[in-house]
Amino acid sequence: MKIAPLEVSTFESNLVSAFDNQNLTCYAIIDKAQDKTLLEKFEKGGIGMRGKCMLPAALDSEAEDYAPYLLELSPLAADSDIWPAILRVGAEHPASFTLLASQFSFDTLWDHLAAFTEILLPDDTDMIFAFWDPAVLGTLTGQASDLTLHVPAPVLSERQRARLLQGISAWWYWDRDGNPQQILPRTNAEAAAAHLVSLPLKLTQVQVDMLVEAGVPDQLLSMVKENQPQLLLDIPSSSHYITIKKHLLEARKIKLFGMRDILNYTCAALIYRDALYIDASIVALLEQVKTGKISFDDAMEKFP
Repeated sequence: MKIAPLEVSTFESNLVSAFDNQNLTCYAIIDKAQDKTLLEKFEKGGIGMRGKCMLPAALDSEAEDYAPYLLELSPLAADSDIWPAILRVGAEHPASFTLLASQFSFDTLWDHLAAFTEILLPDDTDMIFAFWDPAVLGTLTGQASDLTLHVPAPVLSERQRARLLQGISAWWYWDRDGNPQQILPRTNAEAAAAHLVSLPLKLTQVQVDMLVEAGVPDQLLSMVKENQPQLLLDIPSSSHYITIKKHLLEARKIKLFGMRDILNYTCAALIYRDALYIDASIVALLEQVKTGKISFDDAMEKFP
């Protein structure tokens, strides 16, 4: 069953309720790499109180300017006149920040989230874990109402998800279509098992593969913008991601798995458009690619 994203009015109502709850504190995670001005808007609007870079390795260094930032919000922030503008930023630039409500104090929440910023791969290599990116966060938790996710299944196990959401009553983000999404903890049994997960989190190869796959549409879109930006000129920017994801899925149907072939297919689809699926000669060539009789490079050389 598909779960609808939050209605804007419901979303705002939930936020106000969180601010009014005496047992909860509201926080924002701002990705300064995406928007350096957003933190200033929070602070100048009297919304932000206490803040700190979430990456321990970046503290007190120039890297702080490009790192996620945890900001405690004022209890009076719900009444601020600047909220409509900030929520609009969330809808228009969903990668910029997320909001959450927690029973933890600032220091406790910072310790909790900072511990998740580093993970171990199956070979014990450590790496930065950008869970604060809404596209990653939704994939990790398996946000069923977020229909923009390329990998909708939860990457994290139930215990790992509970460990990430420990002490967090609600976590809000905006999906790629600008719809507000709300992540909630699940059962008490899952929460009780959270302590069994040790940190830094170690991912299985299947989990790594799922996260890599989740980022493929973004990687393709970035490549097209860098190398063939003219192919996107007459497509609304709000439709870029869904268009690229559609062509990626079509490329997989004809058994293209290498990034180079998928990128070339995507560019061909942007050039030929419907002809890629209805032109008899192209359809025949793609069928030969699917059956392994010719390579996609050979097929492109024969395109009309």
